[in-house]
Parts: sequence; C-alpha cells; structure tokens
Amino acid sequence: MLDKLEVCSYIKKDRVIDLAPMDKWKFLEQMADLIGQDPLIKDPPSVKKAIILREKTMSTGIGEGIAIPHARTSSVDDFVIAFARIREGMEFDAIDGKPVHLVFMIVANEKQDKKYIQLLSKLVLRMKSSSLIEQLMAAKGTEELYRILLETK
Repeated sequence: MLDKLEVCSYIKKDRVIDLAPMDKWKFLEQMADLIGQDPLIKDPPSVKKAIILREKTMSTGIGEGIAIPHARTSSVDDFVIAFARIREGMEFDAIDGKPVHLVFMIVANEKQDKKYIQLLSKLVLRMKSSSLIEQLMAAKGTEELYRILLETK
C-alpha cells in the first residue's frame, strides 16, 4: 500500500502544465481550477478555498525553487495532484526568498492524515535531488515533464 504513495500514482497528463509567471494568488486559483476538473473532486470551490486558506496560514514555498501548496478537505475522495513549471520563476514568499519554478499542488481527503504526511514527506525528499530538478527544468514540454514525473520514484 505504501508503494502506491508516490506522486506518479496520482498525477495525470492533463494536470502537468507549463505556465508564465503571474501573481501567486492568481496562480493558486488557476491550479485549483485545474485540480477541480478531476472527478474525485466533489466541490471544486471548496477545494480552492482550502488551498487558499492553507497558503494564507504559511507559504508552501519550501525553498530551492519548489512550492507544494496542499490542503485536506472532505470535498475530495482521494489524492489529486497537479504540477506546474514556471521557467522564469515567480514570487511565492518561499522560505529562502527565491523565486519558485516547480510547483506540486496536492489535495487529499481530510481523513487521509497518515498517508497525506507520508506523500508530502516523500515528495519533499525527492525534490532535494538536484538532478531531478535539472531534468524538470530542462524538459522540452509537458509531455517530457509528465514522463519524468512518472519515472521518478
């Protein structure tokens, strides 16, 4: 069961995107709208609200160009993940003050406590790999980004 707790198990091709830099809050809304299209999402506006509230509590910009906005809510049945690359980087109030280039947005059911923490922990550890970050930044488009994300465990 824990083997399934990988980002690649929950990411779908249509939720891997390249975006231009924009305002952080507009970005979060756009990503939440993307996630809200998944059939596992029962109430997209509620999911968007949960993501925004979580971000207002504390920035999910973890440093080194990475952000992982996330929330748990009863409005989703299981993990739903989206990924965006912002080549030029954008302001995200990251803990190191640097622009963010790679963003994973994760929503989970509010009862998925242990799995939620495990998935976030695995993702944070994985994103400490400078070679993975380099591969994601060098990818030529969303097809290649998706392939890299699927192959990464």
